[in-house]
Amino acid sequence: NTYQFYVFQGRAGQVVRIQAIAQTGSLIDPVLALIDPFGATIAEVDDTDGSMNPTLVTTLPTDGTYSVRVNGYLSGGAYTLRVVALLG
Repeated sequence: NTYQFYVFQGRAGQVVRIQAIAQTGSLIDPVLALIDPFGATIAEVDDTDGSMNPTLVTTLPTDGTYSVRVNGYLSGGAYTLRVVALLG
């Protein structure tokens, strides 16, 4: 139940893909959440496409500093976090 936070700057209308990927041999089952500049959770994602690694594709609603929150579902371990701007 330990949360790790990562921040990035986003713009209104920007489309981003966020992924938390467990590293090979890691026992973590990552869960990620996207938090807007005002502290509200926009989305929370667990398993995606039959994998325990969550992926979120979303359009950002406003300009500002966003936070990605990652934790392990009843687990812990090493993972890679990717935040990629697809459009905007």
